[in-house]
Amino acid sequence: MNPGRLLAVAAACLLCAPAGAFELLAVESRHEGEEYMLRIEARFSAGADAVLGVLTDYERIHELHPNLLESRSLGLVAPGVEEVYLRSEACVLLFCREMHRVEHIRVEGHTLHAVDVPRRGSFRSGATSWRFTPDGDGALLEYQTRFVPAFEPLPMLGPALLLDAVERMTRETMLEVDRRAMASDD
Repeated sequence: MNPGRLLAVAAACLLCAPAGAFELLAVESRHEGEEYMLRIEARFSAGADAVLGVLTDYERIHELHPNLLESRSLGLVAPGVEEVYLRSEACVLLFCREMHRVEHIRVEGHTLHAVDVPRRGSFRSGATSWRFTPDGDGALLEYQTRFVPAFEPLPMLGPALLLDAVERMTRETMLEVDRRAMASDD
């Protein structure tokens, strides 16, 4: 093997994910009218229980991504339903906006459901589900979110840029969730 080819193979191996690492399988996003939708299928190296443990640590959710600024539980509002506050910052091009979200979250088996509380945040409506299926030592995820912001995105390219920013932040957060879940399994 020539040295140039060997260097290329070595460089490619540095980019390879280790066996069992977090993996995106499918991403679909769209904007229809006022509503934004994002669907992701992924494979987590950590098991569903460990991942849900990270996702339901409401006092530390803000540590999962630099754009998440604050998170906390506001307490139980019904049996098995927790009210959670999240403050974040979203930047599209040079424009940044601080956003607030209050959600009612419930976990059923290996599925987490979150529904926005109307008039208590930066979204008129929204719902998210994280549905995990055990897969060996890890878990497969079907993630779906839809939301209607209470603010107007920038005209023209704003909706596409907003959706791109949400998609990127969600992927990056999922990677960190898996990393922390794997560390908690150790």
